[in-house]
Order: sequence, then C-alpha cells, then structure tokens
Amino acid sequence: MRREEKIAIGSSTVSYTITGEGKPILILHGWGSSSNSWVKVAELLAQKGYRVIVPDLPGFGRTPAPLPRRSPTGEGGSAVWGAEEYAEFVNEFVGKLGLQKFILAGHSFGGQLAIQFAVQHSEKVEKLVLIAAAAVRRTPGVFKKLVMAVAKIVSILLYLVPFEDLRNNIRSALYMAIRRRDYVRTQGIMRDVFKKVITQDLTAKFSKITAPTLIIWGDKDEMTPIKDAYLMQEFIPNSKLEIIEGGKHALNFQMPEVLVKRIVEFI
Repeated sequence: MRREEKIAIGSSTVSYTITGEGKPILILHGWGSSSNSWVKVAELLAQKGYRVIVPDLPGFGRTPAPLPRRSPTGEGGSAVWGAEEYAEFVNEFVGKLGLQKFILAGHSFGGQLAIQFAVQHSEKVEKLVLIAAAAVRRTPGVFKKLVMAVAKIVSILLYLVPFEDLRNNIRSALYMAIRRRDYVRTQGIMRDVFKKVITQDLTAKFSKITAPTLIIWGDKDEMTPIKDAYLMQEFIPNSKLEIIEGGKHALNFQMPEVLVKRIVEFI
C-alpha cells in the first residue's frame, strides 16, 4: 500500500511516499523528521479512502539539502532557505505530481511551511490542517534573555579552551541547556536554514489564509506553546481549534488514531 518514490526537481532528487488511493492529502513533516515519521498516520488515512503523499523536505530524510534558489520576490540565490523558498519547493513538487487542489497538513516546522504555502498558493489548498504549527516567534522573557546572553559569552570564551573536542562537547551541552537541541543535531547548511526559519514569524499571514483550517494541538505540548493555537484560531478566518487532552508535540507518534480521527472529521 505504501510506495517510496523519487522525482527530479531542478538538479535535485526528491524522495517521497504515497499511501492509499483517493482524494490527495499532502503532509509536510517537522524539523529533523521525514516521511518515515508519518507511516502510521498515512496508513490510517489511507484506510479512510485518502491518498497520502509525504515528501522528504530538502535537507531531511533521503532528500539532499537545499540548493540555491531565488525567493518569490526575485531576491537571493541562496541555499539558506526560509519558509518562502520551501513553499515554492512544495509548489514545484505538487506541480510535478499533477496535483491541482488538495488537502494540506503540516506539523511543527511543516506547519509553518503549510501556512506560507496556503498564502502564496491559496488556489491549490482545499483545506488546511495545522498540527502544533511552529509559526509564532515571541520576544524572549527576561530570564531567557539572561540565559542566552550568558550562553553567548561562554561561547566566545570557548575559543580559549585548548582542545577542539572539549570545546565541541561544552558547546553542545550549552545549546542543549537553552533548548536548542535541533540546532545541535543539525549539520552543514541546514544549521543556517534552522537559524533562519526559527526567526520567521508568520503571525501577520494568518488573516490571509482563505482555506477552511483545522488547528490541532496537544495540551501537554512543551515545544510549541498552546497559546499559539489560540492565537491562530483568533486570526485565521474560518478556523476550528481541536485541543487533544494529554497530547504532546509529536501527536503522529503518540496518538495517531486520535489525530486521524480529528482530521477525518474535519475534511
């Protein structure tokens, strides 16, 4: 039922999976994830009569890191992609597959991209599902500012440490302490991509979403605060909020049946 496929987009080869037959649902995975994280959800949706397509976004899974591309405004040519460049990649991907209109779902970082895509290419999104979407950036509180300032000073002082391995170990522990685990686990150009996407606030784009939208959040999510869910519900027109009791950030792993039930009821 689940097929692994590859498709050429520009000079890159993109890996993706297709599960089931029927109305298409495109799922955009989160940071540090891949199509493999959505196997169970895809199978459950396929059983309900949907064709579930999950690409490995550039830099994740079996798809190579981003190549230089211009932004929609004509600027750039950089491989350090932001939400706009990833959204344009998604547009090329669905174009290659011949998808003219589909249900779009995004989790965490993928939710950020889904919002951007739904604004840039609203005519292609039949319905939008945002699962713990990481699209709101707030000014750090006083304590966090202090911790980050100390971390920056320590990072500078690390250059005085004579052994490179010791420096790297201290730096990794430091980033983990300020909850930048994704940065520590990221290599090469993707570190610069990470630093770019985590600074992009899409709040101003919420009101521009025209597709009926389902917002799903776990009430125990420690990665994306639940207050972001209420903010999205307030500013996204024609949106519905579903809070999953006991749910954490990775609902696709923790509660796939519950997640699919809420999605199917909406679409």
